[in-house]
Amino acid sequence: MVEYVLVFVVLMIASVALYAIYERYFRPTSRTSSDQLYVEALQNLLDGRAETAFTKLRQVVAEDSANIDAYLRLGQILREHKRPDRALQVHKDLTLRGGLNRDQKQAILKQLTRDYAALGNDEMTQAALKELIALSPDDRYGYDRLLEVQKRQRRWDDAYETAGRILRIESNKSKTPLAVFKYQQGLQLFKKKEHHKARVLFKEALGLDPSFAPAYLAIGDSYVEEQRYEDAVNFWNKLIEAVPAESYRAIERLKKALFDLGRYGDIAQICEDILRHSPRDLQARLSLAEFHEKKGELDLAEEILTQIVEEEPENLEPILELIRIHVDKGDQKKLEKFMKRLALRREKLRIDADVSAADSTRAVIAVKTDSA
Repeated sequence: MVEYVLVFVVLMIASVALYAIYERYFRPTSRTSSDQLYVEALQNLLDGRAETAFTKLRQVVAEDSANIDAYLRLGQILREHKRPDRALQVHKDLTLRGGLNRDQKQAILKQLTRDYAALGNDEMTQAALKELIALSPDDRYGYDRLLEVQKRQRRWDDAYETAGRILRIESNKSKTPLAVFKYQQGLQLFKKKEHHKARVLFKEALGLDPSFAPAYLAIGDSYVEEQRYEDAVNFWNKLIEAVPAESYRAIERLKKALFDLGRYGDIAQICEDILRHSPRDLQARLSLAEFHEKKGELDLAEEILTQIVEEEPENLEPILELIRIHVDKGDQKKLEKFMKRLALRREKLRIDADVSAADSTRAVIAVKTDSA
């Protein structure tokens, strides 16, 4: 009798164990259900139906707690719907799990960096990014996000190092991004009135990118702060030689420095040099017209300004200067003729605009008619 009881008990235990194994590993219903829900949730996300997707994803994780991606997407939806605190909790809970593979850890860390960023926590954002970089040192994502934080915090030394790593990952030979951050390092010293140290960094920026115009300008500005106007002029002239297209940025500085040196007349030759490289440079032409006007050479100034107005009729500055010259010359006939031309041009522009608007309206009506 005892033997029968023992056999029965053993069979019962075996049956329970087999059933448990079947439920856990072989029964398809629950798994199939959660898989189908997961696919539907992804489709809902693609269709922009985040709330529906969220409901289905909650069902998915309830049935299949091993679906890491479902948790990640739940947190993402929460963050995108202004609940970064709840998103952070969802994603932080995932980090406590064992058995995560490298790709899963990387995906979780990326979501954490976005959660912390949404919460405005730069310190934790950087901590998560550094952990991500340690896990995947060749992945651009971590470095790009880290660089954004460093730029926002104006930590230019760190940004310079991070930008260098990005360039190495890209195998990019361009040093312009490095020049930008070296220049920013210099600006910090410039603002502290450490002009010599600032110049060293500005010149390093030019060593990285000889066409980086802001560095030329800043070096000249640092010399001006030390009242070394001749050195400032020399460096701004180097900008004109090295990057003619950026020359306009130095002209006002040059005018003031040359005036302080008692050499304002040099500005004419500088403008001529610029115009040889860039014949339509607006600032150079306006400055040259101003120079001739100050010398009393009103006809030459008028000629330059008239050409600018013809080429750039929407620019008010040369128009106003030309009107002033006509007034100074007392040439009432020319002034009246010029004002009439302006009025005619304005009317033509108005008519052209009306025609363009009418054409657009007709096109819309035609499209609607065809659709109907």
